[in-house]
Amino acid sequence: MLRVFTFCCSCALLLSACQTLEALKDDAYDVAGGNIYAAGATGKTPEKLLRSPCPQVEIVDDLSSISDFSNPRKQDKKNLISRVDLKSAESTCKLSSKTAIIDLKLLFDGKLGSKGRKKASERPFFSYPFFVAVTTPTGKIMAKEIFSASITYAANEDEHTYFENLRQIIPIRSKNQANNYHVLVGFQVTPDQLAYNREHMVPIASALAARKHKPTPPEKPPEEKTGG
Repeated sequence: MLRVFTFCCSCALLLSACQTLEALKDDAYDVAGGNIYAAGATGKTPEKLLRSPCPQVEIVDDLSSISDFSNPRKQDKKNLISRVDLKSAESTCKLSSKTAIIDLKLLFDGKLGSKGRKKASERPFFSYPFFVAVTTPTGKIMAKEIFSASITYAANEDEHTYFENLRQIIPIRSKNQANNYHVLVGFQVTPDQLAYNREHMVPIASALAARKHKPTPPEKPPEEKTGG
Protein backbone atom coordinates (compact mmCIF):
# COMPACT_ATOMS: atom_id res chain seq x y z
CA MET A 1 0.00 0.00 0.00
CA LEU A 2 1.37 3.38 -1.05
CA ARG A 3 0.24 6.47 0.82
CA VAL A 4 0.93 9.87 -0.71
CA PHE A 5 1.83 12.66 1.68
CA THR A 6 1.99 15.99 -0.17
CA PHE A 7 3.23 19.27 1.30
CA CYS A 8 1.78 22.45 -0.20
CA CYS A 9 2.12 26.00 1.07
CA SER A 10 -1.64 26.43 0.96
CA CYS A 11 -2.35 23.03 2.50
CA ALA A 12 -4.12 22.79 5.86
CA LEU A 13 -1.37 20.45 7.03
CA LEU A 14 1.13 23.29 6.99
CA LEU A 15 2.11 24.36 10.49
CA SER A 16 3.07 27.83 11.60
CA ALA A 17 6.14 29.10 9.78
CA CYS A 18 7.76 29.99 13.09
CA GLN A 19 7.26 26.54 14.60
CA THR A 20 10.51 24.70 15.26
CA LEU A 21 11.48 21.21 16.33
CA GLU A 22 11.34 22.33 19.97
CA ALA A 23 7.71 23.36 19.51
CA LEU A 24 6.91 20.01 17.95
CA LYS A 25 8.43 18.24 20.94
CA ASP A 26 5.76 19.79 23.12
CA ASP A 27 2.94 18.98 20.71
CA ALA A 28 1.33 15.97 22.42
CA TYR A 29 4.74 14.37 22.72
CA ASP A 30 5.01 14.04 18.95
CA VAL A 31 8.75 14.52 18.78
CA ALA A 32 10.87 14.10 21.88
CA GLY A 33 14.41 15.07 22.64
CA GLY A 34 17.20 12.59 22.14
CA ASN A 35 19.46 11.25 19.46
CA ILE A 36 18.24 10.98 15.90
CA TYR A 37 19.33 8.22 13.54
CA ALA A 38 19.44 8.90 9.83
CA ALA A 39 18.42 5.76 7.94
CA GLY A 40 19.42 5.62 4.27
CA ALA A 41 18.10 3.57 1.39
CA THR A 42 21.09 1.24 1.48
CA GLY A 43 22.10 1.48 5.11
CA LYS A 44 24.34 4.48 4.53
CA THR A 45 26.14 6.01 7.46
CA PRO A 46 25.11 9.49 8.66
CA GLU A 47 28.39 10.82 7.27
CA LYS A 48 27.55 9.56 3.79
CA LEU A 49 23.99 10.83 4.07
CA LEU A 50 25.28 14.35 4.62
CA ARG A 51 26.77 14.17 1.13
CA SER A 52 23.57 12.81 -0.42
CA PRO A 53 21.57 15.28 -2.55
CA CYS A 54 18.31 13.96 -1.05
CA PRO A 55 16.48 15.11 2.11
CA GLN A 56 17.61 13.09 5.13
CA VAL A 57 15.23 10.59 6.70
CA GLU A 58 15.57 10.30 10.46
CA ILE A 59 14.02 8.08 13.13
CA VAL A 60 13.60 9.80 16.51
CA ASP A 61 15.10 7.50 19.14
CA ASP A 62 12.70 8.23 21.98
CA LEU A 63 9.75 7.68 19.67
CA SER A 64 10.91 4.55 17.85
CA SER A 65 8.82 2.18 20.01
CA ILE A 66 5.40 1.80 21.64
CA SER A 67 4.69 -0.59 24.52
CA ASP A 68 1.22 -1.17 25.97
CA PHE A 69 0.61 -2.81 29.35
CA SER A 70 -2.50 -4.18 31.02
CA ASN A 71 -1.43 -2.51 34.26
CA PRO A 72 0.18 0.93 33.80
CA ARG A 73 1.70 0.70 37.28
CA LYS A 74 3.44 -2.59 36.52
CA GLN A 75 5.24 -2.19 33.23
CA ASP A 76 6.90 -5.59 32.96
CA LYS A 77 6.81 -8.65 30.75
CA LYS A 78 3.97 -10.25 32.72
CA ASN A 79 1.69 -7.31 31.91
CA LEU A 80 2.81 -6.59 28.35
CA ILE A 81 -0.01 -6.48 25.81
CA SER A 82 2.10 -5.66 22.76
CA ARG A 83 5.13 -3.75 21.60
CA VAL A 84 6.12 -2.42 18.21
CA ASP A 85 9.48 -1.03 17.11
CA LEU A 86 10.21 1.15 14.10
CA LYS A 87 13.31 -0.67 12.92
CA SER A 88 14.28 1.10 9.71
CA ALA A 89 13.32 3.82 7.25
CA GLU A 90 14.62 3.28 3.72
CA SER A 91 14.28 6.09 1.22
CA THR A 92 14.82 7.06 -2.40
CA CYS A 93 14.15 10.45 -3.94
CA LYS A 94 13.72 12.35 -7.18
CA LEU A 95 14.68 16.01 -7.32
CA SER A 96 13.48 18.85 -9.52
CA SER A 97 14.32 22.54 -9.24
CA LYS A 98 11.53 23.18 -6.70
CA THR A 99 10.34 19.74 -5.57
CA ALA A 100 11.68 16.66 -3.80
CA ILE A 101 9.70 13.44 -4.21
CA ILE A 102 10.62 10.94 -1.49
CA ASP A 103 9.55 7.29 -1.42
CA LEU A 104 9.75 5.84 2.08
CA LYS A 105 9.67 2.20 3.15
CA LEU A 106 9.19 1.80 6.90
CA LEU A 107 9.75 -1.50 8.69
CA PHE A 108 7.86 -2.22 11.91
CA ASP A 109 8.54 -5.22 14.19
CA GLY A 110 5.57 -6.15 16.38
CA LYS A 111 5.66 -8.42 19.42
CA LEU A 112 2.67 -9.80 21.28
CA GLY A 113 2.96 -9.97 25.08
CA SER A 114 1.50 -12.48 27.53
CA LYS A 115 -1.59 -10.24 27.94
CA GLY A 116 -2.09 -9.87 24.20
CA ARG A 117 -4.54 -12.73 23.78
CA LYS A 118 -6.69 -14.92 25.97
CA LYS A 119 -6.86 -17.92 23.65
CA ALA A 120 -4.29 -19.33 21.24
CA SER A 121 -6.86 -19.22 18.43
CA GLU A 122 -7.40 -15.47 18.73
CA ARG A 123 -6.10 -13.06 16.07
CA PRO A 124 -5.35 -9.81 17.94
CA PHE A 125 -5.37 -6.58 15.93
CA PHE A 126 -3.55 -3.38 16.90
CA SER A 127 -3.23 0.02 15.23
CA TYR A 128 -0.15 2.00 16.22
CA PRO A 129 -0.12 5.75 15.40
CA PHE A 130 3.05 7.19 13.91
CA PHE A 131 3.91 10.57 12.41
CA VAL A 132 5.96 11.93 9.53
CA ALA A 133 7.20 15.52 9.82
CA VAL A 134 9.41 17.67 7.61
CA THR A 135 11.79 20.42 8.70
CA THR A 136 13.26 23.20 6.58
CA PRO A 137 17.02 23.87 6.32
CA THR A 138 16.63 26.29 9.25
CA GLY A 139 15.03 23.62 11.44
CA LYS A 140 11.44 24.90 11.24
CA ILE A 141 8.62 22.38 10.98
CA MET A 142 6.92 22.60 7.57
CA ALA A 143 4.21 20.01 8.16
CA LYS A 144 3.30 16.86 10.01
CA GLU A 145 0.79 14.07 9.42
CA ILE A 146 -0.35 11.12 11.53
CA PHE A 147 -0.61 7.61 10.05
CA SER A 148 -1.20 4.18 11.58
CA ALA A 149 0.68 0.90 11.38
CA SER A 150 -1.98 -1.83 11.54
CA ILE A 151 -0.80 -5.26 12.65
CA THR A 152 -2.86 -8.45 12.90
CA TYR A 153 -1.30 -11.42 14.67
CA ALA A 154 -2.30 -14.80 13.28
CA ALA A 155 -3.30 -17.63 15.59
CA ASN A 156 -0.28 -18.82 17.58
CA GLU A 157 1.79 -15.93 16.13
CA ASP A 158 3.60 -13.77 18.68
CA GLU A 159 5.78 -11.70 16.31
CA HIS A 160 4.87 -9.92 13.09
CA THR A 161 6.71 -7.68 10.63
CA TYR A 162 4.82 -4.89 8.90
CA PHE A 163 5.90 -2.61 6.03
CA GLU A 164 4.49 0.79 5.20
CA ASN A 165 5.18 2.66 1.94
CA LEU A 166 4.80 6.43 1.82
CA ARG A 167 5.42 9.00 -0.89
CA GLN A 168 6.10 12.58 0.11
CA ILE A 169 6.24 15.57 -2.21
CA ILE A 170 8.10 18.42 -0.57
CA PRO A 171 8.49 21.96 -1.95
CA ILE A 172 12.14 23.02 -1.75
CA ARG A 173 13.94 26.29 -2.36
CA SER A 174 16.40 24.75 -4.78
CA LYS A 175 17.80 21.38 -5.76
CA ASN A 176 21.14 22.28 -4.18
CA GLN A 177 19.48 22.70 -0.77
CA ALA A 178 17.41 19.51 -0.82
CA ASN A 179 19.74 17.60 1.50
CA ASN A 180 19.27 20.28 4.16
CA TYR A 181 15.64 19.23 4.63
CA HIS A 182 14.85 16.50 7.18
CA VAL A 183 12.04 13.95 7.32
CA LEU A 184 11.37 12.91 10.93
CA VAL A 185 9.57 9.64 11.70
CA GLY A 186 8.38 8.32 15.05
CA PHE A 187 5.42 7.03 17.02
CA GLN A 188 2.70 9.24 18.48
CA VAL A 189 3.19 8.27 22.11
CA THR A 190 1.53 9.14 25.41
CA PRO A 191 3.51 10.70 28.28
CA ASP A 192 3.67 7.30 30.03
CA GLN A 193 4.92 5.57 26.87
CA LEU A 194 7.53 8.26 26.37
CA ALA A 195 8.76 7.89 29.95
CA TYR A 196 8.98 4.10 29.53
CA ASN A 197 10.98 4.50 26.31
CA ARG A 198 13.46 6.85 27.91
CA GLU A 199 13.96 4.53 30.86
CA HIS A 200 14.19 1.18 29.07
CA MET A 201 15.20 1.71 25.46
CA VAL A 202 18.71 1.71 24.06
CA PRO A 203 18.74 4.60 21.56
CA ILE A 204 19.16 3.52 17.95
CA ALA A 205 22.05 5.87 17.29
CA SER A 206 23.86 4.87 20.48
CA ALA A 207 23.39 1.17 19.79
CA LEU A 208 24.76 1.50 16.26
CA ALA A 209 27.69 3.59 17.46
CA ALA A 210 28.51 1.05 20.15
CA ARG A 211 28.38 -1.76 17.63
CA LYS A 212 30.52 0.17 15.14
CA HIS A 213 33.17 1.10 17.71
CA LYS A 214 33.14 -2.15 19.66
CA PRO A 215 36.75 -2.78 20.70
CA THR A 216 38.50 -5.70 19.10
CA PRO A 217 39.69 -8.23 21.68
CA PRO A 218 43.48 -8.38 21.89
CA GLU A 219 45.17 -11.22 20.16
CA LYS A 220 46.51 -13.96 22.35
CA PRO A 221 50.29 -14.01 22.50
CA PRO A 222 51.88 -16.97 20.74
CA GLU A 223 52.49 -19.92 23.00
CA GLU A 224 56.09 -20.48 23.91
CA LYS A 225 57.52 -23.76 22.77
CA THR A 226 59.46 -25.74 25.30
CA GLY A 227 62.23 -28.07 24.41
CA GLY A 228 61.45 -31.77 24.55
